[in-house]
Amino acid sequence: MRRVYLAACVIALLATAYATGIQVPFTMSGPLDLKDAITTVHKKFPDVSHIDTAEVRALLDGKPTGEVQIVDVREPEEFAVSHIPGAINIPLETPDEALLAAVPSDRTVVVYCSIGHRSAIVAQRLKAAGRSNVANYIGSIFAWANSELPLQASGGTVTKVHPYDNHWGRYLKPEHRAF
Repeated sequence: MRRVYLAACVIALLATAYATGIQVPFTMSGPLDLKDAITTVHKKFPDVSHIDTAEVRALLDGKPTGEVQIVDVREPEEFAVSHIPGAINIPLETPDEALLAAVPSDRTVVVYCSIGHRSAIVAQRLKAAGRSNVANYIGSIFAWANSELPLQASGGTVTKVHPYDNHWGRYLKPEHRAF
């Protein structure tokens, strides 16, 4: 009986949160599946070239060091927590002139963020500027971390990722959430 009462209380709290627009920072069944977020990004940015984790790994494994430039478009404080090894940080708000100067035109460029939305915007901007060697990493660092792939920060190897906020952080496995 106590479990039924507890379950009813949780359901009532979640219903109240939903009705009032409060974001609940957890899920009862673990992380959310990135598939829905990825589908949304694909639909919103159909003209952007998207690649997934397996394709990013194949690119990094199949090309000599320096032929692929990984660009993290998250905010500097997100990048400082962790990033894909070898990535450079060029935040979304970077003006086009600085973006084009920082992103090599003679290499394959993979842009990423938390799940792929902000990076799709940057990939679209680069494409509009005439770059054809750019791909958006769909699923981005959340998919990378959830696949147990290596992350780094200035202090070395890490396992945590900045969750962006409570809503988007639900796509990360709990053990990879920095907070």
